[in-house]
Amino acid sequence: MRYRIPLLGNPSMDLALREKYIAAFGSACYMSEGPTPTFNCFYKEEEMTPRGKACTDAQRIAEVFGAAPSDKGYECEAVGNGDYTLQVGPDPANKITIALVDAPRQTPLVEVDGVPTEVSGPYRNLMEPKTLGPGQPFNNCDSGMVGADGTPLTQTEWILQVNRDAHKGDAGVGEIHSDLAGFKWPCTVMNENCEEVATECEEPLVLGDPKKKPLEYPDTEAQVHHVVPMKDKRNCPWGTNSNRNAAVISRALNRHFSNKNPPEEEVKRLNNASVYTP
Repeated sequence: MRYRIPLLGNPSMDLALREKYIAAFGSACYMSEGPTPTFNCFYKEEEMTPRGKACTDAQRIAEVFGAAPSDKGYECEAVGNGDYTLQVGPDPANKITIALVDAPRQTPLVEVDGVPTEVSGPYRNLMEPKTLGPGQPFNNCDSGMVGADGTPLTQTEWILQVNRDAHKGDAGVGEIHSDLAGFKWPCTVMNENCEEVATECEEPLVLGDPKKKPLEYPDTEAQVHHVVPMKDKRNCPWGTNSNRNAAVISRALNRHFSNKNPPEEEVKRLNNASVYTP
């Protein structure tokens, strides 16, 4: 259950307006899952107090939308059924309701050039695991495949093996390649004075193979990443362990992506990548 503030306009269809609400209210706002996805902003119960975040954000709705700002100084008032009201003008009858409702799951579709898009990465042709669902990890689920010694492989082990087999050199020894080689992101590094400085990191092509530990550079260790994260903004099960939702990237980049909505560039590159075949 979450408190929903009543937005102005139609941000479910108006992408520019949706971005304005996200910029103003942050992670409380998202597109829901379902046959007809809708955009709303939901707040935890501890945020719903007379002066809490839900109330202060509700006072800004008109301003963010582009209408005349609501009058300041009013506080939210409980109405006895779990809901709250907020007076937004000098007329006491001019109120909005902040309702306690079931908050739907966030949609796993990603906005790419304004179009809701399903993640369909380079491992999409691999057989799906027997256990498949939101919030499932790759490294605990049986892939349905076995290794050279006949032991079952987890999804992580199978995906890394498929990647490794696709990049065998002249010596027949496979390397693990990042599916997002060249991707750049803001990061911090230590300079010669042991001070953290802001810079830009770039994803390498060849990653450290977990089979060959200890690694010389642990941050380049190959990891299997949920493109749509395992948890949504309400910490509920979200991204699945479908092979379509998998990408092999470095530990450092995986840490950067942790629990963030996947950026458009990532989804575009993975959906357009060549498909791995075992």
